[in-house]
Amino acid sequence: MCALLVGTVVAVAPLTVDLRAAQQFENPEVDLAALDDYAIRSHVYSRDGSLLTTLHGPENRQPVALEEVPDEVVLAILAVEDADFYHHRGVNLRATARALLENVAEGGIVQGGSTITQQLVKNALLTSDQELDRKTREAALALRLEEQLSKDEILELYLNTVYFGAGAYGVQAAAETYWNRSVGRLGWAEGAMLAALIANPTGSDPTLYPENARRQRSIAIDRLVVAGHLTSEEAEEVARVPLPLGRCGPGVPPTECPDGDERWLETHDSYFVEDVKQQLLNDPRYGLGDTAIDRFNALFSGGISVHTTLDTGAQFVAEVVADEVVPDNEDGVTAAMVAVENDTGAVRAMVGGPGFEEFKFNIATQQPGLQTGSAFKTFVLLAALEQGAIPTDNVDGGGDFDNPGGDPDPYRISGRGGTLTSITASSSNGAFVRLGQIVGLDAVAEVAERLGLRTNFEGLPISMPLGTLDTTPVDMASAYSAIANGGIHEPWYLIERVESATGEILYEHRPSPRRVLTADTACMATEALEAVVRSGTGTRARLDRQPAAGKTGTTDQHQDAWFVGYTPYLTTAVWLGKPLDPDDPDDARVDLRNLGGIANFGGNYPAMVWRDFNEAYHAAFEEGTFEDCERTRGSRQLTERGIAASIGRSGTTGSSSGSGSGSSSGTPRSTTTTTAPPRSTSTTTTPATTVAPPPTDPPPTTAAPPPPPTDPPPPEPSVPPTVAGEG
Repeated sequence: MCALLVGTVVAVAPLTVDLRAAQQFENPEVDLAALDDYAIRSHVYSRDGSLLTTLHGPENRQPVALEEVPDEVVLAILAVEDADFYHHRGVNLRATARALLENVAEGGIVQGGSTITQQLVKNALLTSDQELDRKTREAALALRLEEQLSKDEILELYLNTVYFGAGAYGVQAAAETYWNRSVGRLGWAEGAMLAALIANPTGSDPTLYPENARRQRSIAIDRLVVAGHLTSEEAEEVARVPLPLGRCGPGVPPTECPDGDERWLETHDSYFVEDVKQQLLNDPRYGLGDTAIDRFNALFSGGISVHTTLDTGAQFVAEVVADEVVPDNEDGVTAAMVAVENDTGAVRAMVGGPGFEEFKFNIATQQPGLQTGSAFKTFVLLAALEQGAIPTDNVDGGGDFDNPGGDPDPYRISGRGGTLTSITASSSNGAFVRLGQIVGLDAVAEVAERLGLRTNFEGLPISMPLGTLDTTPVDMASAYSAIANGGIHEPWYLIERVESATGEILYEHRPSPRRVLTADTACMATEALEAVVRSGTGTRARLDRQPAAGKTGTTDQHQDAWFVGYTPYLTTAVWLGKPLDPDDPDDARVDLRNLGGIANFGGNYPAMVWRDFNEAYHAAFEEGTFEDCERTRGSRQLTERGIAASIGRSGTTGSSSGSGSGSSSGTPRSTTTTTAPPRSTSTTTTPATTVAPPPTDPPPTTAAPPPPPTDPPPPEPSVPPTVAGEG
């Protein structure tokens, strides 16, 4: 014992010298801004304000006010780290000597040596080098800090910056990591465990070294008894509380996260969240900085709040429906889906593939090579309507078409003719190739591009009306939403608002409507697309309480199957197939003429996914209506002379590709008001940047299109006759 006392005296003596030096140390006031300059995690919220995920770098921290921390946690940490905190001036030599004696006697960490003020200074302003000059500066700065801040302010800073292991900085992050709950719901046992972690965050980690953690927690509980905060009986009860056996946090499987009152930390990313992250990292218009490093630091350590368009209820239904409808298979066949609000462009749900942890490439927004099949025929229809055609006009079916420079030449395609409505409902390949020649493929490409479709329009093969060009589900949903919205297009977007850690609005989405179709064109297109669902290839997409319009699409060997459709409220694009792994050059598409016993037509699985999702989504909406279209003339036969000549006009109805909201001779579509919660808007007057088209990857490079698909083979017996003949 004598040797121990001698060692203690030797250890304390230099501190006495340090303190004397510190009292004479010439140092300016502590830079309080430096104390606040620590990483704070960012939050991503859904449409209704619920937390989707947290984003942070190596330091996971969420500051809380001192009054939010329970007394049990505060008293436990003070009992172990600085029992005299409220009585000293920043440096406590007597406590240092006492801590040395007690720690040696107990064989563990019973009480810290440095005061909480000194620890705060060391962690925030100095290095951990055990040099005399550093100890002198630490003492000097601690004394100065006590003159600049109150005890409560110092304690709050400390509780928000101290490290508790497992990447958790501060009491809030530690509470979430070890107990899956807010710090406000911790008690004596949790407070004692936190106090035990400070001196040795790794060695006392209850998820790694439970025996040592239990021993160190018991020492902390004993200190609470000595301090008079617990009776012996209460201490015994606290010591019986089980230790946390798992953690919560990014990369941790949900099964290993302790049961708690809330999921405070997202355990995995999602396709939607990942796209939000990439937009924030790559685009300076969101206010996070002009350089990539500035944006990275702001996103992962700047404490920003990102409010998104995602409807969590819709997202849950989308994921469940996609999982349930897609048949079990060994080929990697999966579904992708995007739901876009017609009048705003807000993305309400997104399924990017089989699961982000399994397949990290977002099929809904990034996957190249997804040919649209007959879902592209809608743009041919729109071009015809713009040039003056009406749904009851007639067009002949397939045949031989001159194809100079193409292969084959002549180009031969079958498929019956009929009215524009009937060939759309039956998805006649031959009739739409002919219609493409009548209106001109340049006009078709211009319409598709005007509606936001990104693809390679160079070359324009004669088979383009059959969907040989590729694009993404989000672009298809966005393009169709303009039809549903009476010809006015709002670009799709994911981010409503970005706020700084102090609540300053860095970015706020502003509507940017642009008329891309006349109201008459949009109305007549809807009339034809309603027939697809009512009696054509898309009957499996019928809804009970909402009108629906849309188009099926199927490519060669059924590798891609689509249903893109809309109600008066929402447009949804569904794709189903086997995605290509961009990291595997040998990956190949598969023949899906038999998937779960039936062919992968757009009118089968994609239409069923679309129907089941939209039935659930619209449950809280009043029944909407589509506008009745006016007729100004009778039906005509459309010929290769062009629509204007076919209908006896000297010109066309004109293009509506100009910018601005525009006007039309038609009556804008009216819809009933939803009974769902209204879309929230900010009341702030802070200027915000007007939204441009959403930042995404550049349009994928399109290889030379494969030979155009012919009319599909006769369906399997189990396939309803309504899908026969679909291209």
